Amino acid sequence: MSHEPAGQTEADQRFAERLAEDLARILGTGILIDRLGFADDADDGPARIRVLCLFDGRMEALEAEGETRLEAYNRLIVKAAEFRLGLAARNMIAPI
Repeated sequence: MSHEPAGQTEADQRFAERLAEDLARILGTGILIDRLGFADDADDGPARIRVLCLFDGRMEALEAEGETRLEAYNRLIVKAAEFRLGLAARNMIAPI
């Protein structure tokens, strides 16, 4: 898994690692985190987080934004749970 951007601070790296751990717990087995990136526009824009997930030979992008990085983090966690639930329901109806 890669984290972006290359010029991260140590705090950015810890944030990315923590997010990756939390996402891995929520997404469970069978869904891999391929790439995790975040951006903060310090002056006037929102914090954004984007994660690329690999599963069953496919790729899905999960994205969230918020006024703060923590708000974007919390929104992304919810999106990941919704994605996992939707994928599980789809596999129950039409197993792969």
